[in-house]
Amino acid sequence: MKETIYTLSMKYLYLLLFLFIVSCVDGEEILGGCYVSPAPDVSCIEVYAPVCACNDIVYSNSCEAEKAGNLKWKSTSIEQGEPCRY
Repeated sequence: MKETIYTLSMKYLYLLLFLFIVSCVDGEEILGGCYVSPAPDVSCIEVYAPVCACNDIVYSNSCEAEKAGNLKWKSTSIEQGEPCRY
């Protein structure tokens, strides 16, 4: 009986370890609940629809905010380059 519990515990531990390793393979370094590493190679269209990102910076559109590494933003009427409060 003890051997069966030990075997099941080890299988569960290996499964958790595997899931942890697989979940970190996507290449994005999460730097908190708001930021990931910037993606400078992303191409964005030039549509002006300003957004206030979670780093309190206004970007010209949501694509530019994502390109800078922001995970969250909201629409705003503030001009690009002005400070905002997410």
